[in-house]
Amino acid sequence: MSVVDKREENSASVRVRFAPSPTGHLHIGGARTALYNWLFARRHRGVFVLRLEDTDLERSTEEAVRQIIDSLRWLGLDWDEGPEVEGGFGPYRQTERAGLYRRAAERLIAEEKAFYCYCLPEELEAERTRARAAGRPVVYQGRCRGLSEADAQKLKDEGHRPAIRLKTPTAGKTVVHDIIRGAVEFDNAQLGDFILVRSSGTPTYNFAAAVDDASMKITHVIRGDDHLPNTPRQLLLMEALDLEPPKYAHLPLILGPDRSPLSKRHGDVSVDEFRSRGFLPEALRNYLALLGWSLDDKTTFFSTEDLVGKFSLERVGCTAAVFDTGKLVWMNGHYIRNMDERRLAGQIEDYVKRTRLAGLPGKAGRPRVPELTPLVQEKMKTLADFVILTDFFFLPVNFEEKALARLKSAERAVEILKATAEILSSLPVFDAESLEVSLRAAASRMSVKVGKFLEPVRIAVSGKAVTPGMFETLSVLGREKSVNRIKAAQQLLQSPGSNQD
Repeated sequence: MSVVDKREENSASVRVRFAPSPTGHLHIGGARTALYNWLFARRHRGVFVLRLEDTDLERSTEEAVRQIIDSLRWLGLDWDEGPEVEGGFGPYRQTERAGLYRRAAERLIAEEKAFYCYCLPEELEAERTRARAAGRPVVYQGRCRGLSEADAQKLKDEGHRPAIRLKTPTAGKTVVHDIIRGAVEFDNAQLGDFILVRSSGTPTYNFAAAVDDASMKITHVIRGDDHLPNTPRQLLLMEALDLEPPKYAHLPLILGPDRSPLSKRHGDVSVDEFRSRGFLPEALRNYLALLGWSLDDKTTFFSTEDLVGKFSLERVGCTAAVFDTGKLVWMNGHYIRNMDERRLAGQIEDYVKRTRLAGLPGKAGRPRVPELTPLVQEKMKTLADFVILTDFFFLPVNFEEKALARLKSAERAVEILKATAEILSSLPVFDAESLEVSLRAAASRMSVKVGKFLEPVRIAVSGKAVTPGMFETLSVLGREKSVNRIKAAQQLLQSPGSNQD
């Protein structure tokens, strides 16, 4: 067993956290990070903490907080400590932890491990410009590190509000022992004396995250590898505060098809957007799990129980994962086709409440979702397909351009529609079985293949080229509505300008 394995197996006190910044919707990358943390905690019977890093006061919103919480819950991820859940290490919003950061900063100042920096923004920008021009690393050059008390007092008297910086080692290396990537070295000289507290009094990300991880007794920090450059700074901070650092695991980035970081230009990138498109939480959860982790080279579908039982950081790779929407659609279709009909109907009912069909299914004279679900389940890839495949049951026929062209060009369409209307009007029992027997017989009498016979009927009653099974569709649609639509299509074909006789 490797060192990494031993670390993972020591699960008696595993505590992990997901710490989003509530400045917008939950990004797919953030959802993958949350999922991996949740799986790791559940695998080791540990604690999953949700912490809101909301110190960006200009961009953080309560709406974003609600959206993040709703998206996590929709994905099936619960937390043991965090917003709306009692815990012994709260509060779980950084804006409510200001006292903790202030005390840590005061301690570092008192122990001369940090210092006040009075440099003005324009002075720092000029320094950065000179560094770029000289080809030097853009790091703070320590102007205020050795500032005398008299000079500092003079600047205070002039109204300057200082930031607080950590005294970073000017030589040597800081090594991040990453569970996924192994040892990663950083030159201390290139880290610079970084800011802990801004002149406004708000803590920086690295300072607040390090203090919170230590005070919340986080054992493993599992996050995207875009945070890897932050890790040596957080390690130096914990060392300065005499704190035990957690173990780190940095996940590979998620890329778009063009192999650039996944962003809006690639289409949907938030959990809420995929939910609105009709994806199932279990399908998205399964797909996200495979963006960086795999059990083997053949297993694709995992139940939640399987993921919890089999997930390990050891099997997370270092190579960036490419987000393939087509594969997600395929996977979602698999889940839909294999779902219990009653459960799927419930999922669809929840979905249609948020669509233009809201309130239509189940009204007087209209079919209910459970009636239609078995008709379309095999054809659905997303819940949105239910709307596309069944809207004609509730709304007037609206011919698709392609379908109308096929109706007008179909051989003997008027004759077929006329015969069908007569059969439907006189059929003693109007159910799928009786319809199938009668319409197949009619096709045989007219020497027309069943598929060719049903095509104009399909388009006439639905306006679409693709529908659920025709006999079941007619049965659910009902005699009166089916006959009226067929006769309307017949009249359309016989109107002036039509190429039908």
